[in-house]
Amino acid sequence: MDKRKKKILGITQNINFKNTRILIGIPTRGLLSAQWVLSFLKQSHPVNTSIDYKFIIGKEVGEARNELVQEALRLDTEYLIFIDDDIIIPPDTITRLINIADEGKDIVAGIYYSKQVPPEPLIFKGRGTGSFRNWKIGEIVNDIDGIGMGLTLIRTVVFRKIKKPWFKTIESSRENVGGNEFFYSIDESLYFCNKAISKGFKITVDTSIQGIHFDYKTNTFYFNSKGKAVVVKENKLIFPINL
Repeated sequence: MDKRKKKILGITQNINFKNTRILIGIPTRGLLSAQWVLSFLKQSHPVNTSIDYKFIIGKEVGEARNELVQEALRLDTEYLIFIDDDIIIPPDTITRLINIADEGKDIVAGIYYSKQVPPEPLIFKGRGTGSFRNWKIGEIVNDIDGIGMGLTLIRTVVFRKIKKPWFKTIESSRENVGGNEFFYSIDESLYFCNKAISKGFKITVDTSIQGIHFDYKTNTFYFNSKGKAVVVKENKLIFPINL
């Protein structure tokens, strides 16, 4: 704010106002569900923030995320928030992510579940051990080393300190360990998490931010309901059957 405006408003000259710039990046097939659009229209954000939006349509998700990072760096935003086109988010998601990040957090994520039966929370602690489950809704978990990237805020300084590509999907890889061959794959989310953690960055998860994973092809929703993983297909509960 310039001196003239401060004088008009009666503001002390040495008070500065910080305006935080944020990019919300959406990798998408180009088809957005009505539920997804409605969840976005309900979003709020903290005062003194300016938000830009960028859609990358039809590209492989790792490539799309890399393009969104480049755009965030070009705009010199403080934060990049990924919201995937199949994640339906709570109304105050963006505000919560920003407020936690403003406490000095590098990477802040909510939770959503995998598209499978039974669904698994996409939050990890260690590799090869499956989903991390030792949490309750409402907790802030600080010692996580893997997350799904579809509901995540990242401070852009992280991207400036790790090498490209920031994201990469490894479809299949072969490794020889002790004379035995192992085949494994890794998605772009864990690829990024591995690189970020190796540089000393921390991942924080706000378990009160619960996204709904939506499969538009089958009209199926995967989410957490009162602490239990739930699958609803065409408005019918298919997992668990005894909820």
